[in-house]
Amino acid sequence: MIVNKFLDKIDILKLKIKQDADNILKAIDMDELLKDPESYLTALGEQFMEQHDKEIKQGYKEGKKFANKIIEKS
Repeated sequence: MIVNKFLDKIDILKLKIKQDADNILKAIDMDELLKDPESYLTALGEQFMEQHDKEIKQGYKEGKKFANKIIEKS
């Protein structure tokens, strides 16, 4: 039961992030990417992380709560 609730919450967070990741892939500017791939991808990654900071922190929080419940039960 605890595992299913945890996995459901994580699945919702993963879906939110995946949908946006698919949109970012469609929006990549190939000319800019080819000019300086490292800088372009770093900036894109940083932007993505900023946009999903809430989901990432929520995933961490849920994982921590899940681990604590498992430890309490053992």
